[in-house]
Amino acid sequence: RGSRIWWCPTSLFNFLPLHAAGEYRPNGKSLSQQYISSYTPSLTALLRARRSRDRSPPVPFAAIGQNCPAGHSSTLDGVEPELDLVRGLLPPPPTVSFTKITSVDATKSRALRTMQDNTWLHFACHGTQNYEEPFMSAFLMRDQPLSLLDITQMDLCPHEFTFLSACETAVGDFATPDEVIHLAAGLQFAGVKSVVGTLWKVNDSTVQRLVEAFYTKLCGDGKMNSKRAAQALHQAVNSLARDKDMPLDQRIVFMHIG
Repeated sequence: RGSRIWWCPTSLFNFLPLHAAGEYRPNGKSLSQQYISSYTPSLTALLRARRSRDRSPPVPFAAIGQNCPAGHSSTLDGVEPELDLVRGLLPPPPTVSFTKITSVDATKSRALRTMQDNTWLHFACHGTQNYEEPFMSAFLMRDQPLSLLDITQMDLCPHEFTFLSACETAVGDFATPDEVIHLAAGLQFAGVKSVVGTLWKVNDSTVQRLVEAFYTKLCGDGKMNSKRAAQALHQAVNSLARDKDMPLDQRIVFMHIG
């Protein structure tokens, strides 16, 4: 108990929240209470993700937010406060060199440059899954979508960690279940060693609580180590699971890849 499990699902198992399996009955135990789960789209991706490098401070960390992208009339009210929350939870300089890209500045080209220049990333925005053209799945920016195709053409091998605070970032296509093509997997294929994504729509209140709990567990001691991401997510999710008023789908929506 307490050890790490890596899931490499195939076919329709790609759509099951395997990390949340358990006895959903009075006094039943769930897998997430007993083991730390991570996913990998392939064994090759996992092997590559394990080749981490020891980096000296400062850690280049960027938080990119977009609360009202092109084509959307509604505003994501929680985006800007989330960026400030992340900054407040990270260790101060010289441990972390922090860059914040607010919604006004978060264009596609600016996001691409920021991704290239920072090895730790946090996205807070709309995410869309394109089932007809999976590589057109995207993070929605102020002017144009930042697509999975754009990301996979980048070399992100030096990148340690990305947190995707967006809906449906780890969902594939039911028509082609053996082809794991979604934003979170695409980031790892491009080289990011550790990714936190979402399986379906996530509520603003869930995001805020999970983000705060996650970064507190990850770097509350003043150290930045991407290898701790899975355990930090595991602890954060379990802390939320104690709230029985939170719907089950919100307690299990986040997953770790890497």
